[in-house]
Amino acid sequence: MAVVLDAFISGLVGTLKDMAKEEVDLLLGVPGEIQKLRRSLRNIHSVLRDAEKQRIENESVNDWLMELKDVMYDADDVLDECRMEAEKWTPRESAPKPSTLCGFPICACFREVKFRHAVGVKIKDLNDRLEEISARRSKLQLHVSAAEPRVVPRVSRITSPVMESDMVGQRLEEDAEALVEQLTKQDPSKNVVVLATVGIGGIGKTTLAQKVFNDGKIKASFRTTIWVCVSQEFSETDLLGNIIEGAGGKYNREQSRSLLEPLVAGLLRGNKFLLVLDDVWDAQIWDDLLRNPLQGGAAGSRVLVTTRNAGIARQMKAAHVHEMKLLPPEDGWSLLCKKATMNAEEERDAQDLKDTGMKIVEKCGGLPLAIKTIGGVLCSRGLNRSAWEEVLRSAAWSRTGLPEGVHRALNLSYQDLASHLKQCFLYCALFKEDYVFARSDIIKLWIAEGFVEARGDVSLEETGEQYHRELLHRSLLQWQRYSQDDYYEYFKMHDLLRSLGHFLSRDEILFISDVQNERRSGAIPMKLRRLSIVATETTDIQRIVSLIEQHESVRTLLAEGTRGYAKDIDDYMKNFVRLRVLHLMGRNIQSLPHYMGNLIHLRYLNVSYTDITELPESICNLTNLQFLILFRCRQLTHIPQGIVRLVNLRTLDCQLTGLESLPCGIGRLKLLNELVGFVVNTATGSCPLEELGSLHELRYLSVDRLERAWLEVEPGRDTSLFKGKQKLKHLHLHCSYTSDDHTEEEIERFEKLLDVALHPPSSVVSLRLDNFFLLRFPSWMASASISSLLPNIRRLELIDCNDWPLLPPLGKLPSLEFLEIQGAHAVTTIGPEFFGCEVAATGHDRERNSKLPSSSSTSPPSLFPKLRQLELWNMTNMVVWDWVAEGFAMRRLGKLVLVNCPKLKSLPEGLIRQATCLTTLDLTDVCALKSIGGFPSVKELSISGESDLEIVADLPALELLKLGGFFFPYNHLPEWLAACPGCFTTLQRLDVWGTTQLLRRCLQNGADWPMIKHFPNFSIKDDRGNYINYIKHSGTFETNLVDDNAAFAAAAEDEEEVKRHQ
Repeated sequence: MAVVLDAFISGLVGTLKDMAKEEVDLLLGVPGEIQKLRRSLRNIHSVLRDAEKQRIENESVNDWLMELKDVMYDADDVLDECRMEAEKWTPRESAPKPSTLCGFPICACFREVKFRHAVGVKIKDLNDRLEEISARRSKLQLHVSAAEPRVVPRVSRITSPVMESDMVGQRLEEDAEALVEQLTKQDPSKNVVVLATVGIGGIGKTTLAQKVFNDGKIKASFRTTIWVCVSQEFSETDLLGNIIEGAGGKYNREQSRSLLEPLVAGLLRGNKFLLVLDDVWDAQIWDDLLRNPLQGGAAGSRVLVTTRNAGIARQMKAAHVHEMKLLPPEDGWSLLCKKATMNAEEERDAQDLKDTGMKIVEKCGGLPLAIKTIGGVLCSRGLNRSAWEEVLRSAAWSRTGLPEGVHRALNLSYQDLASHLKQCFLYCALFKEDYVFARSDIIKLWIAEGFVEARGDVSLEETGEQYHRELLHRSLLQWQRYSQDDYYEYFKMHDLLRSLGHFLSRDEILFISDVQNERRSGAIPMKLRRLSIVATETTDIQRIVSLIEQHESVRTLLAEGTRGYAKDIDDYMKNFVRLRVLHLMGRNIQSLPHYMGNLIHLRYLNVSYTDITELPESICNLTNLQFLILFRCRQLTHIPQGIVRLVNLRTLDCQLTGLESLPCGIGRLKLLNELVGFVVNTATGSCPLEELGSLHELRYLSVDRLERAWLEVEPGRDTSLFKGKQKLKHLHLHCSYTSDDHTEEEIERFEKLLDVALHPPSSVVSLRLDNFFLLRFPSWMASASISSLLPNIRRLELIDCNDWPLLPPLGKLPSLEFLEIQGAHAVTTIGPEFFGCEVAATGHDRERNSKLPSSSSTSPPSLFPKLRQLELWNMTNMVVWDWVAEGFAMRRLGKLVLVNCPKLKSLPEGLIRQATCLTTLDLTDVCALKSIGGFPSVKELSISGESDLEIVADLPALELLKLGGFFFPYNHLPEWLAACPGCFTTLQRLDVWGTTQLLRRCLQNGADWPMIKHFPNFSIKDDRGNYINYIKHSGTFETNLVDDNAAFAAAAEDEEEVKRHQ
């Protein structure tokens, strides 16, 4: 793979330059060989760009590159051994440099004569092989290319994920509207009807389906909407499990199909649902798997399928098939213009290049995916006519030999990437189709593979984030969903781009999802470098081992779901001595072999979700290890003391393990970037909390068992563990949950610790505090200058801080977007102090203040200026929620969730007046609340649990009303629903979880029918699978409720029995 070579050789040449300076070749007894190797690499490097362009169509060039790559991998291993030997002999006074070899006295690694001789022989052999390869270069007529320019990508200025819509054009609007109409129209012939959208890959089937799925009319028409990606490599159990999760249920990944099918049927029985099956490749998914469990759905239920194959739509007996068409030229230009520019101003200026742009759209053939990726190429060039015309004239438009369905524009977009981005892109093709990546996870793998270049003081992780942003911006990766804390962003790779990645790296990678498939498993590259295994229900681990055991060249092994034991894993690894990346996830993995200590090149080890009880002592020999991930290894109780020798470690993740402490000396791991699950323990040999003070590279830190901490802190003296840690972004501090009372001495000690030693730096963007047992919040939260102390916090979670009588002045936080408070039992009033106002104003004060003349020199403060979501849980003693006397608050609030706040009597008037963006209001067990009304923008209202509501009115935008829940079924419809029928004129749908008694009342001859019949859509179900669905405009009324008095009496008796035991 020439892309790897381009980046690979650049790094090797730099290392060899250092070695030449120190005359290492003389020490090795091979004078001149280092310089010779370096010259050969530089000469070959000059033709690599041309070779990469030719390799698709020229088999001889491809073979030449494969041989060259073999030499480069061997050279990399030799230099890696040199660096490790140097580390062994060099005193460790400071953190190691991130480069390949620099930063260590190279001569130190040649003290041993035997090692010196072995390295000399290997370098001589490398030169001989390289000389032979170089001699064949002239016969291939490869042209010298200019060095790749080092340009700072324009996208590096973008700090948020690519979240803008890719939807353009009137046709898309019309198609979406027509498909919504088809999905919502009635078909009395059957309960569940299949519809399909059909078209070639990259034409926008998923984009159209997403637009339809999120349409307001769809949300109003279907009680449950579920989206599932299917793909070629789907697992039956995963597919059923995803449907269960989409319907609000939970499933265990160990469950079989026979157990999951009834769960699907139970969740969807009597439920009017829309299920989108995106990217279906096999019609048998319907006949053999889904048809039966879905048939119990209510009348009007729909399944929308997207597929490339019209035959699949016919086999699934689709009642309506929408055939996707290529974009017309004007819509294609709109999409290209959108993707090729950075903002609205540039989009306007781009009209001057429309003539060239329209020719490029024509080259793309109206295919949206092709247009988007080429737009990414143009965006990197700026609004420059000559640059756009250069893209238009590119030879890549005429390349042949690409896989079926892969447009040449996709290959052009790939060829336009810098070499370091090419290998990052290709690496993403190692994972299964439609795999959803977390950004931070893939960046770790890129770093471990050596793809991320060191750039001055910028961390490798930050550089990796820049790479990731550029691939997203170029549409070579697709953004999936966004997490509020900014650490976990998710994305996936389009299957056509994944096909291109497989094709371009076919000589070194193998992806196995079913080893029984001889076609896939038989095509093993001669020099396998990277292997990805996704186990299915039928996967035979021994079969995999027999296929790959001779491939000593493997550098990456990714295995998920494998059902293997210690011997199987040993078989995996005993021949893979060159491994850089080892990712093992499987419940049946109970131990790791001692042999692991021989994997001296290993950078990345992930054994999450396994049942291992300890790590072998030999793991402490892996001095190259950068990432050790032990997430959810719940049986793990011991980590070797020698782990503190792994000075290159960047991530240590011990979250949700059985560890009681970490070894003393963690503070020596100066490169630690992410430390998750640090367990405080003051016992001898355990790592004390103060060691965290020396870890200046930390970006993510979570600390458990904080109540055990014992630090000598002096008030007034800055002894914060986080002093100077301006790289720290994510901080989670946890105390153990305990019902035991704490002594005054313990409380005083913890107060000092929290106030002085655990003051977060201003760089933190997400903060979580768990189970803090103090009678007050930390002093740095109480400060009047909290806005300058914590200016960047976007996500804040305060969990079970039950003894705080007041909430901190969080309204002053200028960047806060998400706030969750759980279990603040001592809080009785949320007052102005919560907003950051010093003194609560009385009603008289408010009236007086409102009559005072306003000052033109000052504007009222804006409090909670960026808050979008507020959740208050288990605040069992909160009676009053007051508002601020002046100024504005929560102007951007979009969602409010209140759960188990039984004494809250009213929502504040200020919230009603000022939260003009509030669209979702979710209330559970807010028992004392008497009225809800006056919210101008609320579209969705959910009420469940105990409720004394008397009035729900004046909600002019309300479209969806949900009453009750599985654990909180309604026994009768609330009186306020009947009291004001004119209050719900905009309501499109009423969904109710009720008892069987309530269902009987909702029958057409029942007591509640006069109330129900006015609503456009009404749905009610109970926990027995009984249901009623009513659609007003068609007069459709459907129920499975048996009109049997005996059955009704039995159900009523059961429900009363349940009540008595609650």
